[in-house]
Amino acid sequence: MKEQSAFAVSSYALFDLPLREAVARLMDAGWTSIEIMCEAGHAELLAWSREQLAELKKQGEERGITWSIHAPISGCNLAAGTGPSREKTLETMKRCLAIARFLDSTHVVMHAGEVADAHDADSRARGVEHVSEAARLLTAEVSDGRTTLALENVPPYPRVLGWNVDDLLAVCKAVDSAHLGIAYDVGHAHLIRPGYALEALETVFPYVSVLHISDNGGETDEHLAVGEGTIPYARVWSALQAGSFAGSRVIETKQLACARRSVERIIAQL
Repeated sequence: MKEQSAFAVSSYALFDLPLREAVARLMDAGWTSIEIMCEAGHAELLAWSREQLAELKKQGEERGITWSIHAPISGCNLAAGTGPSREKTLETMKRCLAIARFLDSTHVVMHAGEVADAHDADSRARGVEHVSEAARLLTAEVSDGRTTLALENVPPYPRVLGWNVDDLLAVCKAVDSAHLGIAYDVGHAHLIRPGYALEALETVFPYVSVLHISDNGGETDEHLAVGEGTIPYARVWSALQAGSFAGSRVIETKQLACARRSVERIIAQL
């Protein structure tokens, strides 16, 4: 399907397969833009040798693949203060960025991490400060290339920072770098409350460089195909078109078939 080339797909759709096999299957299915999610088994990317990465890059060049990376969530906490957790996080993120640059990736998605209480204003403010400091260091790692960093809004879990998009906006304004933006996950925003997905999108739109697309019923992060949940996607597309959104559109569904259905339904609505 020609229109599929306008979208990227997350390797999350094939988490049951080893990364090498998952990537091969995505290529064979006609996807020309792939976001490797470095969680579960696909975190093996970070341990790949130079030779393995070179082979992946070669395959991508031969097949016309555009790469992007979703940095690990587990074990990473940009919101942490000084200490081993922060040092480990920065080390992991720098490894992600080095791989991203080698593959000439468009972007690297990252989560802000955890704070003592994500519903406490002071706790959030400290977290925003820590993330801003880390983001300044990390954007310097990619300042001479095309790869950008994208902070993702997250589900409303008790300790995670970034479910309130105002915090992500604060980081972007504090860092003020063309290499830092927001990965807006429509499904995550829909979990906050009805209507928030559109409200939050309007709030952060000037900083959105990546869109994560899936559907859910407003209760859990189900990663369903578009049209199988309750997200008002027709209104989302209208907002994106009105703002002339030109960033990456990544389908992040739990199954590959759901990704294809999502693209078909999106095209039908546009």
